[in-house]
Amino acid sequence: MAVTLKNEHGQVLNALEKVYFTLQAAKQTSIQRGRPGSWTVSVRRRWYKPVTIQGIRVVEDECGPVRPTPITVHLKPTPDAPRIREFSVFPASTDGFFVGYWPFYQRYSTFLDAPSAVSRAIVWSSSDPGVATIDQSGMLRSVCSRTLAWTTITATLKGDPTVKVSTRFGRGSVGTVCKRGAVNR
Repeated sequence: MAVTLKNEHGQVLNALEKVYFTLQAAKQTSIQRGRPGSWTVSVRRRWYKPVTIQGIRVVEDECGPVRPTPITVHLKPTPDAPRIREFSVFPASTDGFFVGYWPFYQRYSTFLDAPSAVSRAIVWSSSDPGVATIDQSGMLRSVCSRTLAWTTITATLKGDPTVKVSTRFGRGSVGTVCKRGAVNR
């Protein structure tokens, strides 16, 4: 099944989960088989009322589903839901990631689950421009160095500077050569 989650304004909530699948996303949506050809989808997402759709017909043969069955689940916020329910930055880093070549460019983007009245304008910043810089379109550029170093990339909502999200970026390694794409091993 291809399950699409939408908020009360029709904004797709799980588009990035398809690319950056997380354990949390797996816990939010469950798909269970009922009688042959019939399935149930249940969604539990923070700040939204739970939804269960039963009796979804799926065309199957002896090997299983023949093709993806598209399902759209419209979620309604709970009465206590905050105005901004989620704000995240992609790509998210892992502590083991670093770039060993230069120049390195990477586009960052954000996801915001909030009413359409909330501005989507972002202010990007790097905690250490000596490691990497980021322009206001979200394009990161590493700075050449042979030493391992980290910077924190932060996205701040322009309309509400108290709402921020960050990720880490690392660059450099012993043996890095500051030539286009060359690494001395």
